[in-house]
Amino acid sequence: MNLKTISVMPLLLISSMSFAGSYTDTATVNSVDKIYKTHTIREPYQDCYIKEFYQGDSDGSATNEIVGGLFGGLIGNQFGGGDGKDALTVAGALLGASLAHDDELAKAKTGRVVSREVCETKYRSETQKRLSHYRVEYEYDGRTFTYTTKNKPYGDRIKIKVEVSPK
Repeated sequence: MNLKTISVMPLLLISSMSFAGSYTDTATVNSVDKIYKTHTIREPYQDCYIKEFYQGDSDGSATNEIVGGLFGGLIGNQFGGGDGKDALTVAGALLGASLAHDDELAKAKTGRVVSREVCETKYRSETQKRLSHYRVEYEYDGRTFTYTTKNKPYGDRIKIKVEVSPK
């Protein structure tokens, strides 16, 4: 760079700064709208009650039903012929399992009654509308603008920053 270029640079910077800048002014507020958000509050609670059970000889396994189904299937297989033999085998298995299940329930109900507390978690829900922000419409120099803010503007005028720059 030569000396002439260096001396011209400050002049260019000073002249461009005189065309660009910003200042504070006031604008007229046309409207202020409250913007809400919907919130759902869920609170868990325990719903407990006493339930009575029969405590009998049942061990809770499915062994009786399986054995009953096998015996019923074997007996059903002894009757019928052709396609009917298969149908009677299936019907016998189902009937045997059902009879074994009913027998186990009957034995369980002959036992003693036991009371136990049973608790279920349930939820209470409440919906709330909460103020989120404000949408402000204002007018400046014959044009309308909009912005959002957390704080409600007071009065019918607001301060704005006006920026000016060359095209």
